[in-house]
Order: sequence, then C-alpha cells, then structure tokens
Amino acid sequence: MEERDLPAYVASINDTEVGGKAGFRVPVSVSMGKTWLDNSLTRMSAREAYFFAVCELGSDAFIGTIWLKDIDHASGNSELAICMDRDHVGAGWGTDALRALLAFGFGSIGLRRIWLHVSAENARALRSYEKLGFRREGLLREDNVVHGRPVDSVLMAMLRSEWAEMQTP
Repeated sequence: MEERDLPAYVASINDTEVGGKAGFRVPVSVSMGKTWLDNSLTRMSAREAYFFAVCELGSDAFIGTIWLKDIDHASGNSELAICMDRDHVGAGWGTDALRALLAFGFGSIGLRRIWLHVSAENARALRSYEKLGFRREGLLREDNVVHGRPVDSVLMAMLRSEWAEMQTP
C-alpha cells in the first residue's frame, strides 16, 4: 500500500457494509489512515506484517487491501485479513487476492498456519474462505460488535500442508 491509496482505503473501511463487516468500528480519517500506514510500513520492514493494496490486473487503482499481520516466525503463524471496496465484493477479486497472499505466506515467508476470524453472519465470506480451503476451528462467541450489537466470529485456518495438497493436480 502507498499513501496515494489512503483515500480509497479510508472510504472502504468507513463504508458500514464493507468496513463494518470487516470489523472496523469507528470512522477513520485520512490522517488516521496515514498514521496506520506509517506504522504498517515499520512493521513490514521488521517482517512482523505484510500489507498490500489489491488492484485489478493492469491497473494501479486501489480496490481493496489484504494483509498478514502479527506474524509469529517462531511458530509459523499469522493472521490474515482482507477488506475489498463495495464495487468489488462478490466478483472474485478477493478470492484471487487471497490465493496470491496464501502463496506468498506459505511459499515466500514459509508460514505453517494462516488463520482468520470472520463474522458468523457473513455467509458470503464463510463460503469464500471454505472454497479456498480454510477450515472452521471454532466459534468465538460475541467476539465482535457489528452495527452496535455483539456477534459471533468463526475462527478459520489453513495449514501449509493443506495448501500444498490443493496445488497438486
């Protein structure tokens, strides 16, 4: 991600149907986004996290963001998160970005396990993650607040061995 992506990023996370489902709770300003980006770039240079803009092939226009955060190199674990803008949700862009990030995480970084949590009410995201090969590991009761009310989250993960099996024809 670059500073020029911040207005589109902030618009996405402030969209209650997009950012709200992704777990963002308060409106974010571009200056708050700049502080986040500066901190994220520091974490990237320390190899603690990787944050990427998602763009359509052949374009550098921001359509979403995807990241591996809180990387634990000793255990080979990292949390995955994604947030796509409203115009690109449900069209396969997020799935393609997730595949690329999984290949990067398991291949380039050498992670053993990539996990995420998603609202139990977000059926579209749950189907997408399962289609990619993530497995449900548990239910986190009232783990998040969406539109002012507590909601459960589903803990999902994929192991490098499961990813490798899916890559073999």
